Amino acid sequence: MRSMTGFGRAFVERGGIRIVAEVRSLNQRFFELKLNLPRGWGEYESEIRKTVQAGVARGRVEIFIKSAATKPSSARLEINERLANQYVAELRRLGKRLNLNGNPGIEVIMNRPEIFHVIEEENDVGAAVRLGLTALKSALRALDTERVREGKSLRQDFGDRVRRIHAAVPRIQRLAEQTRAEILANFQSRIRELLSTAPVNEKRLYEEASIVSQHGDISEEITRLQAHLDGLDSLLDRKGPVGKSIEFLLQEINREVNTMGSKSQNAALSQLTVEVKAEAEKMREQVQNVE
Repeated sequence: MRSMTGFGRAFVERGGIRIVAEVRSLNQRFFELKLNLPRGWGEYESEIRKTVQAGVARGRVEIFIKSAATKPSSARLEINERLANQYVAELRRLGKRLNLNGNPGIEVIMNRPEIFHVIEEENDVGAAVRLGLTALKSALRALDTERVREGKSLRQDFGDRVRRIHAAVPRIQRLAEQTRAEILANFQSRIRELLSTAPVNEKRLYEEASIVSQHGDISEEITRLQAHLDGLDSLLDRKGPVGKSIEFLLQEINREVNTMGSKSQNAALSQLTVEVKAEAEKMREQVQNVE
């Protein structure tokens, strides 16, 4: 069992590239991935998504990857000599026309951006992405460690609550049998009253029999509840995502317990069904954080 919440971070540096990868997961009913990637990594989103989904089946996952160069990028200077010659020639021509002394110096063209261009060589995005995937996998392993740790705590809590409900089932059975005996005794008393009158009202007799048969019998609900609890025991020991399956069984348990409570004509039995329902509700709250 794994929790859906956690955080993982990894740092990798190689070949003049530093990568920081962070992974944060939050509980959510279905899988959702939010990516924050360096510029130029868009075409690799599909591969990154597959890497994440290989380890996370459910929840909202936020990925943040930062790439930085650890050494200056290579660059070259490009000079537009043709344009520089035109500048100098035109300045000389203008000087002669205006009867100015001296020749134009290098300073007249030094600050002309259209003449001097610094061209930075593009970094190898592919190498950065490969390193980024390495960092991402390490961050996902750190995330998984945290999710497993929290999942163990959830597993312990679920196990304790399921055992308490298991322990309540025999008590429910005893109270149900006691209630049926009380209902039968009341029914027999009522029949004797009806038989003491003459003539016997057969229609009323059948109505009383129907009421007795419909109230107080929760044997089917108890059987289904026990089956659902056995299913929960199995899920708690299963590897892989189990959150949705547990949530379904808890809904079924809640339905059976509600039916027991509505049929109950015994105060102690009603109180016991309330206690069982409270345990199931606690698990329904916590299962929202189970993958």
